[in-house]
Amino acid sequence: REVGAEAQAVLSDFATIKSRPEDVAALRTLTMEAMAIEMTTQHTMMESVDLMRFGKTEIEANPDGISLGGPFLESLMLAGMLSREDQADQNSASFKQGFDMMQQGLSATPAYAVVTSQGNTRLDQINAGRDWVRVHLAATGMGLSMQPVSQSLQEYSEMAAHYAQVHEMLAGPNETVQMLGRLGYGPAIDASPRWPLETRIAHGPRQT
Repeated sequence: REVGAEAQAVLSDFATIKSRPEDVAALRTLTMEAMAIEMTTQHTMMESVDLMRFGKTEIEANPDGISLGGPFLESLMLAGMLSREDQADQNSASFKQGFDMMQQGLSATPAYAVVTSQGNTRLDQINAGRDWVRVHLAATGMGLSMQPVSQSLQEYSEMAAHYAQVHEMLAGPNETVQMLGRLGYGPAIDASPRWPLETRIAHGPRQT
């Protein structure tokens, strides 16, 4: 299902929306290749594996990780078909199934949201993050779904060619691509786990 022109106009206040077929095709290829590099490069894949939370107990203990929960996934865990060890093993059936599912999802993307900045200072990065949150909230308000696909924006040697390619495709002179995300219509999902607010914001002394 295509993302309509009216929705794109709203979101373009915060990000550049890529929806022309030729742009989408090129970005699909780029993001699928970049995802494959990240998932098959051991040291980068292990960064994700180490942050995976398997089941309700791990999710509640550390809700800022990659949550793998719910009745279906937890039944696979109980059956020994889904584990941290399997996700770290590129030859396991579990890893291969997850890889195929990720590639299938990427191949169905109808549009992309891109956030760039003229510089790459810490302030530029914070402002880009603000724009990303704004575009995500606006998209959610219109019934759209978003998913970051920023693998090609990572700066490590195995990704160098795709980092250069994504900037050639999406950045203007002296610009940095700060975020790249899939945009489209997806199934309704539950809210992601959250740390309780009081564990992240400290109360300072009252000002008089």
